[in-house]
Amino acid sequence: MHDPTPSAVTRVRAAGKRSRTGCRTCRVRRVKCDETPVACHNCTSTGRKCDGYDAQRLPRDRKKSTDKNKPSIQADVGRTIDWAMTSDERQCFAYFHGHTIPTLLQFFDSTLWQKHVLQLARYEPPVYHAIVALSAIHRNSESNGMQLATPASIRADDAWHRFAQDQLGRSVTLLNQRCTSQDPSLREVILVCCLLFILADLLRGRYDDAFRHLRGGLCILKELQAAGDASNAFVLVEESVVAAFGHLDILASHYDRTFPILCPYTQGGFMQYLPYSDQYPITQFHSLREVRAAFDVMLRKSYGFCSRCLGISEEEIARNYKTLHSEQHGVWSQVEEFKRGFEPFYATYYDYLTPKEQRGLDIIKIHLLSIPVGLKTLLLGRNRAALTYYTTDLETVCLMVEEIMARFTERPSMTMENGVIAPLFHSATLTPDYSVRWWALELLRSWPHREGPFDSNWVSYLSEEGLRLELEHRCANEPGFRETIFLLRGEELSVDEMIFRLSRSQRRQLHGLRRGPGSPCEPRMDFLETFAEFENMKEWSCVRAFMAFCGASKKAPEECLI
Repeated sequence: MHDPTPSAVTRVRAAGKRSRTGCRTCRVRRVKCDETPVACHNCTSTGRKCDGYDAQRLPRDRKKSTDKNKPSIQADVGRTIDWAMTSDERQCFAYFHGHTIPTLLQFFDSTLWQKHVLQLARYEPPVYHAIVALSAIHRNSESNGMQLATPASIRADDAWHRFAQDQLGRSVTLLNQRCTSQDPSLREVILVCCLLFILADLLRGRYDDAFRHLRGGLCILKELQAAGDASNAFVLVEESVVAAFGHLDILASHYDRTFPILCPYTQGGFMQYLPYSDQYPITQFHSLREVRAAFDVMLRKSYGFCSRCLGISEEEIARNYKTLHSEQHGVWSQVEEFKRGFEPFYATYYDYLTPKEQRGLDIIKIHLLSIPVGLKTLLLGRNRAALTYYTTDLETVCLMVEEIMARFTERPSMTMENGVIAPLFHSATLTPDYSVRWWALELLRSWPHREGPFDSNWVSYLSEEGLRLELEHRCANEPGFRETIFLLRGEELSVDEMIFRLSRSQRRQLHGLRRGPGSPCEPRMDFLETFAEFENMKEWSCVRAFMAFCGASKKAPEECLI
């Protein structure tokens, strides 16, 4: 037997714990770092720039991936970036490319996510770091089951959130370094970063920060709008970026009365306001893009009115009824005008569209059932008999949502589009029929997700609290009500069983947020206490409606009057 040749000898690396605290430069080069403070000697002695040390690192995933394509995906993504990536950043960027983007495109196609954001990330480090941050938060949220979004202090000890905050800080620092730059592309870089910051903040429950970023981006667009230079606008800002801000501007009106800020975005020019009937003649929609643009014009008007009127007292309604009714009629007319254009388009084009486009049309159709109910019931106060009239429409909303969910096997955890949350909120709150309300709550719980600022967990939590208080009030004030048996989704439930299940659902959400595994569940707390860190929460339209329902100006929620 002869000795093995040198080429046949297998080198075995000495066992030892691999360092995860080296500088970014050494980690990218895959060499051992001496970890000298400020700048490592390993870099400075060879004339390299030491990029410093990451303040935060992602926890190591000890589970071996069974996805054989994952390494190749990360390698492919890495080749699209013009600078070195750390392993943590590569992991998050690959997740954004392979999962977050497809998630954001589940409702409607958008060149913003299909093309534009990734193109910018290739040569704009601020966009790149904002993407890494959003991806880390998104991945962490999904791994936790898309729990209720809460103030950041509750998640302050989460390694994924700390890593994301570090990446967001890098993005902001890079943007600040270019604040005096005359680069014409900087405006668009800032806007795209704003969109990524907004999504990251909404996933973390930082609504106030998200809306500050939204206002900042809208102010930039407002300046372009005021300049009135429609001919050069799409050169300065990509159309899909403008559309995304315009849509979020509308949705945010339910959370902050400073929105909407912009004039409606239409296809006729860069945010140039045109009367709806002039821009979109009835029955002349020829594409889903036109329908969506017109839908946003209509939605802006209806959301603006609804968000202002939700929660106002019956006395205020009576005092301003003539003015409110006139405005209500104007909004209703615009909804009906859109509907007259939408229905023939739906009947003509639906069968020729892709499944995703069909789903988009079905969601708009659901809103055309839900929005009129919301509009018509705003000035009814607590007229239960009048509310009963709309039960059939709200039941149909639940049926249509259930049908969409049955066909929608890969439901997105996050989107910037209108979906099913707002219609289900109407079904869960605007009818005296407990079977419809119970159905809507089940649908909300079965699909935890975010639609812009709308959180299905928050909406279900708020709706459950309203129903629980209503049941308890009726038990206290209606003799014999506690013995009533309701048939809910094929199951007979007593009032006490309904209250128990509602309370259990709420406790589960709070337990997952505020207490660690195995910790005993604390006694029931007021639901508003959980969200006390939200600066402007009591200005949210849904909360104002709830507090008005409870008579909060005069009584505690437990003394709710129906």
